[in-house]
Formats: sequence, C-alpha cells, structure tokens
Amino acid sequence: MTTYPVRARVPAIAALLCLTASGCDVTTAGTAMPVAAPPVTTAETLPGLMLPAADIGSALSGSGTAGADVVVTREVSAPWDDSARLTEGLGCLALAGAAQRAVYADSGWTALHGQVLREPPTAQWAHFATQAVVLFPTAEAAGDFFARSRRSWATCADREMTYPQQLVGDQVWSIGPVTVDRDLIAVSRSQRSPERWSCQRALTVHGNTAVDVEACDLDGPTSAATVIARAIADRLPST
Repeated sequence: MTTYPVRARVPAIAALLCLTASGCDVTTAGTAMPVAAPPVTTAETLPGLMLPAADIGSALSGSGTAGADVVVTREVSAPWDDSARLTEGLGCLALAGAAQRAVYADSGWTALHGQVLREPPTAQWAHFATQAVVLFPTAEAAGDFFARSRRSWATCADREMTYPQQLVGDQVWSIGPVTVDRDLIAVSRSQRSPERWSCQRALTVHGNTAVDVEACDLDGPTSAATVIARAIADRLPST
C-alpha cells in the first residue's frame, strides 16, 4: 500500500475550512481592470448624431414608397430665429419650427448642431425637414426643458397660427392636439392657405441631450418628425 504524506492534504483542508469559517480572507493575485466610463454626448459628437439624408428621405416619404431625394441645404451650430414670422408673439414659436433661439433662451443649453434638408434647390420641392440635437450641462437641465416644453406646447394646441408674408398672402396654419408617447411629445399643423403643407413637430430628451425635429410634406399629413426623432434618439449613448 502506498503511503501519501499528510502535509499534502493540509492546503485542501484549509481551503475547505475557509469556506465554512467566518473571518477568512482570500487574496487572488492579478491586476484589477479599470471599469470603462459609459459613453457620453459632447459638443464634438453632436454632428455624428445627424441622420443621413437617405434616412430622412425615407421617413418623409413614409412606408411603402420610394424615399424623397432630399439633401442638406443648411448646417448650423446655433439655434434658428424665426420669431419675426409670427403675429401671435413668441409663446407658440416652438410649434413653428425646431430649435428656435427664443425657445432655448435661458434653458442653459451648451451646444447645438442642426441641419435643414429638402429636395435639391434647383427642383420643385415637396418635402422639408429640420433635425437638431441640443446639449445641456446635465440630464436634469434637459429634463426641465422637456417639462416646460410639454406645458407650453399644450397651451398652443388646437388653434390657428399666422405667418405674415410680404409678397404673397399670409400663411394660416391650423394646429392640432399635442400627443405624448412616453418621452416624446409631438404636434401636427396643417397649412390652410396659400398652399397645403402639412408639418409635424417632435421633441424628445435622453440624458442631457434634446432631439428637436420638424418634418413637412406638401402631399398630406406626416408623422415623419416622430420617426426621425426616435431614430436620432437611438443613436445617443445609453444612460
């Protein structure tokens, strides 16, 4: 019979006792790996959040049809200012267009990137979109802006809005009800004269970033702003 040294079993017994006894520390040799910080949105990453023109065209055309042939006609890093277009004052300016300077005034925003897209300028165009992403210093600041927007949009719903025009008749728009779908608010407006444009506005906030979109179609009602806003939000870092 082979005899094994007793000392060879001691480490195994000691390890078993460690599992059942309190106050036994086990140290494993090795190098601790640092935990990677979650990705964040910065002013430098905002341009990369813009949807490609082909995706915007598909959203504008709706399902089952060929995408609208839209191109970027303007790119900005500051809010637009269409305040002079309204006769009712600035209270409902947010429903007239995306990323307006007066709407974001005093909100604490720190950076913005936006684009205007439509059919090439040399052609008769029937689709139009504005996509913008706006950075805030904190998620709380962005959430506060969204809450204020939700309240102000509601006060402008179900009414008419007039854009004065110098060379042609004033544009008269009918504003529909505001809809809320989880973290996104949207409202549609239809032009009564002189043409028959239909537009939708959409706003959503994820983390410290607001996604602000307008989409318009000369051929009838559109829900493209909601589609575009959701698609941009999906490109944002997870929070």
